[in-house]
This record gives sequence, C-alpha cells and structure tokens, in this order.
Amino acid sequence: MFFPKLSKLLKGIRFRLAFVYSALFGLFICIFAYVLTSQYIQAGRDRFDSALLNYAIDLASDIKHNHQGLDVDIPAYEYRKKLPFSITQTLFLVRNLEGKILITNTDDAGLKIPYNSELALRKDYTNRFLFFNYHGQKMRGVNMKIRDPQVTPHIIQVATSVKDLEEQENNLILINVLMIPFLILISSIAGFVVAGNALSPVNAVADMVNKIAATNLSLRIKDPETQDEISNLAHTFNMLLARLEHSFKAQENFVANASHQLNTPLSIIKGELEVLESKKRSDEEIEKFHKSLKEELNRLIDLVKNLLMISRVEAGQEDFIYSPQRVDEVLLSTTERLHLKARDKKINIRFNIDPNLDEVPDALVVLGEKQLLECLFENILENAIKYSPEDSVIKINISSSDHQLVVTISDQGSGIDDSQAATLFTRFQRGSGHVGIPGTGIGLSIAAKIARHHKAKISYRHLHPGSEFSIIFSMSYLKLDQA
Repeated sequence: MFFPKLSKLLKGIRFRLAFVYSALFGLFICIFAYVLTSQYIQAGRDRFDSALLNYAIDLASDIKHNHQGLDVDIPAYEYRKKLPFSITQTLFLVRNLEGKILITNTDDAGLKIPYNSELALRKDYTNRFLFFNYHGQKMRGVNMKIRDPQVTPHIIQVATSVKDLEEQENNLILINVLMIPFLILISSIAGFVVAGNALSPVNAVADMVNKIAATNLSLRIKDPETQDEISNLAHTFNMLLARLEHSFKAQENFVANASHQLNTPLSIIKGELEVLESKKRSDEEIEKFHKSLKEELNRLIDLVKNLLMISRVEAGQEDFIYSPQRVDEVLLSTTERLHLKARDKKINIRFNIDPNLDEVPDALVVLGEKQLLECLFENILENAIKYSPEDSVIKINISSSDHQLVVTISDQGSGIDDSQAATLFTRFQRGSGHVGIPGTGIGLSIAAKIARHHKAKISYRHLHPGSEFSIIFSMSYLKLDQA
C-alpha cells in the first residue's frame, strides 16, 4: 500500500516541480557560495599580505646603522602586539644583496626563508610574497628591498604562520558544506508545499471534470479569481463544456424532432398502404392513393432535409466555411430551383434592385455560407409560393439603408395575423389559417437561425393581404477587406 502511493507521488507533477525547483536552487546556491567564499578567502589573503608587508615596513624603520654594521632596535610595544602579528611569532631576517644573513630574531640554524640573490639585484625589485614550510608549519613570507640612502641596500624577510588564516578559511568552507544541504532540504520542502498550493486549483478542476458526464453537462468549473494560467485553464474547460452541451442539446433536439415529426408521415404512409391492400381497388382509387403517398413522401423528404439543416445550424459556425457571396446571385439560383413550383401556380417572381447599389463597389456582397443563404431564401420563397394564390406576384426587393443591406420578399397571400406573429419563427408553429396546406413548421425557424449566424435580422409584416419578410444584413459585419 505504501509503495504504490510513493510511486504515484514520485511520478506526480508536484514532485517534479519541487525537484526542478530544488535542483535549480541548489545549483544557484552552490555557485553563489563558491563565488562568495572564493572572494572572501581571496580578500582575507590580500588583507593578510597587506598586514605582513606593513609589518615588514615597520620593522624596516627600526633597523639602525652603527659602527659595527646594521642592528635592529625593536620597541617594547612591538612585543606586546597581537595584531596584526606578534613579534614573538614572526620570523624576520635581514640579508645583504648577496644573501648573507645580517640580522635574525631566531637562533634556529635551520631557518631557511627562500631567497634569490639574482632577483634581489634587479633594479625594479620591490617585494615578493611566497609560501614555505618551517618546522612542519605552513608559512607566508615577504621579501622587501630596503633602499635607505644612509645604509647599504639590503633585503628584509618577514614570515609568519598562516595557521589562523587557514582555520578561518576551513571554518568558512565547513559552514558552506553544512549549510548548503540544509538550505536545499528546506527549499525542497518549501517547494513541495508551494507546488502543492499552486496545483490545488488544478486538482479542483480535475475533480470537477470527473463529476461531469453527459447527463450533467450544465455543470461548470469554478473559475479562480487569480487571473493566471489556472484561471485560463478553467475558462477553457468551461468553454469546452459549453460547446459540448450545445452539441449534445442539438443532438437531443434532432432526435426528439425526428422522432416526433417523422412519426406522423410514416404512420400516414403505413395507414394508406394498409387501406390500399385491404381490398381490391379501382384504377382511379389507386391513382388517388399514389398521389396521397407521393405528397406524404415529398413532405417526409422536406422534413428530413429541414431537420438535417437545422441540426447543422445548431451545431455552430464551425461546420460552415464563410466567403464573399453576392446576394442577387444567391437569390437567382434559389428562384431557379423553385421555378417549377411557382409555374404550377402561375406565380410570377419579380426582382427589383436599387440602382444606387450599382454605384457602390461590392454593395451586394455579403460574407456568408452559400448553402445557408440559399436555405434562408428558399424557406421564405417556398412559403410565399405555398401560401400565395394562383396568378399572383411575389416581389423580391434589394436595397440599402443606414449602412444595411435589406432583402424584402413579399407575396399576395392571406398573411398571418399579428397575434400569431410573435411565435412565427418558433419551431413547429404554424398559422391557424393554413389548415390543409402541407408544411412542417420548421422552415421559418431555420431561416431565423441562419440569419442570426450571419449577424442579420429577420422580421415579418402583415400587408393585408399578403406577407412581407425582411432580412437585414449589417454592413459592419459584411464589409470585406479590399486587398
């Protein structure tokens, strides 16, 4: 039980974030400690060398010349000094330029502070620092050339143990060795906690997503108020859920509409066939049955076509490709398809295009999907043909007004009462005065949805008699970039 949890923890993004953070922090703190320690050690050595050189200068000032040669008169206070160096712990020698020892503060014959007489004879010689061992101790020394006009040039050598200096350096390194792992451990724990707090909204999003199924797509993820990547993730999930909910509802609506609307014509066709087969019929009766079945089949075809179209429209704009379309050409192609229906009722379709539109480039061009626009105009024109009396006229007028392109389709039918106009574009709603005229009640609702997809408005007006439908396209949406 423990190892699977540990394995899951080690594979989690929280552990990986904490590990990366700790690794980077450890790398930076090691580099910082190395640079800082190196600079501190170098500064300590420079201070040590400066103090050693200054001490040599102080001793040089105490060297006197008498009739026996050189002598050194060290003041009493020098023996009491502890800083920078105690005279009792400091070795010094005075040599002539050839290397002969003239003065020393020790009787140790083994004292050998390194000396190079050839280097001392150089005119540009000033001082030289060096390390050497004396009785097992590491010593730091300096050779300094004295150019006193009252005495012959000579070399003073001063050396002292670096034990205290090395102890300070070692203590600093030891502190770094002990503190850096502790700091990395603390940063790892802090990083693990911070990563957990930072990822807690992600876990909340994941838990909420796991609760969402096809039956409760209306649920939404609580959008954090942090305005960061987590908030963007939650917002993106909510947009995805909205699209899924929209798609599921469109599918449910299609299934509900299909099951509801297809049942009636199929039942009628089945009933007609059963009646036809119930007994022997005359040719005239058979012809009537065929005509009735043909009407129901045509109604069924129109119904399926409309149901499929409304399903596509409800699926969203992503299913269609929008491009520049001329409204007059779309209307002409639509009327050509409906020409036979209009001819059967001796209906004349007249076009009228505002002459002022010819003076404006692309005035008749809209940004849209050709199939949708054809479906929009076809549903309105088909209704106009269906509900218009014989030997009547359907007028199609294209004009512009206040930066809008207006398409008006009017007929001379009975029209729809103003009391029913409010539900005219509702699905499966039909006028009460149209009993006996075949129809599905879907056409105008499809037209309204297509208009909304094109940022257009569709309206109805009762002409007494007749109907007038206006489709108004906004030029701000339809204006195309002229490359």
